[in-house]
Amino acid sequence: MRFIISTLGVLLFIITTSNVSKAQDSTDVATPKLWKHEGKFGLNFSNVGLVNWAGGGESSYSFGGIQTYKGVRETDKAITRIYTDLAYGLINQSNSTFPMKKTDDRLNLGADYSYKLNKKFLVTASGDFRTQFDKGYEYKTEEINGVKIETENQISAFFAPAYLNLNIGLTYTPKDYLFLTLSPIANRMTFVTDTVFSEKYGLEPQQTFRDQSGVNIKFGFDKEVVKNVTLKTTYNMFAEYTRMDEWIVNWDFLIDMKVNKYLSCNFSTQLIYDPDVTVDRNDGTTGQAVQFKHALNIGVVYSFATSDK
Repeated sequence: MRFIISTLGVLLFIITTSNVSKAQDSTDVATPKLWKHEGKFGLNFSNVGLVNWAGGGESSYSFGGIQTYKGVRETDKAITRIYTDLAYGLINQSNSTFPMKKTDDRLNLGADYSYKLNKKFLVTASGDFRTQFDKGYEYKTEEINGVKIETENQISAFFAPAYLNLNIGLTYTPKDYLFLTLSPIANRMTFVTDTVFSEKYGLEPQQTFRDQSGVNIKFGFDKEVVKNVTLKTTYNMFAEYTRMDEWIVNWDFLIDMKVNKYLSCNFSTQLIYDPDVTVDRNDGTTGQAVQFKHALNIGVVYSFATSDK
């Protein structure tokens, strides 16, 4: 029920403010109505080959792809944004029992509508969806009778888990590249299509859906700090009203360096802390923990940026 109410509230807000903005725009023929588009498609590949190598190691090759897109429409009264962030990568290790392993996998979609109160403050309705394309596995190596055996255990899949967040709040933008949004009306929904993973991601046994109402705080920075080097980071926090002492954190960080028109290098990190998610820690125990991932990619990238009337 809370999910339905929140969804209807967000939709009503977007429709109402959109209609107000359109009415005001129709009386101001001098206001340009533009959609600005930007994005990139990238592919990367690496290979390590070892033959009679005294220093040890393992032959491997890896490849991956990324796709990002952002569309922005701004008028005197409102800003509308839509965006996607997709990535997938694999590595092949020739001497492994399970040679092909996933290294990157994300499917992020989002949109937001902001009504301008003045130059720095906006009322914002936003939604974002996160999941992954493929199954995820955890690998362990155990020694049995002097023989090392690698095991594979599935821990995730497409829509297991998936997260949908709907927020209404106030955004402060002191600079074009900097924002802070406080959303006292926020819904976080967790989907797990396979009940095998229900308890792992904070749901009750055999439960496939969880709805949480609370408060959301989001900070963002996106700027070319030096020529051809862009720093982008988003820090997101959510707490359920009944558990304000426990915050769910998701922090994305990216440094993108453009070598030339078609070559690019980027370094990205992602930090997640969710008190409801159990993970197998490095020390062999199971429980709450900070999840961290980093990746360095060098490859061929096609970038585009357009604006249409």
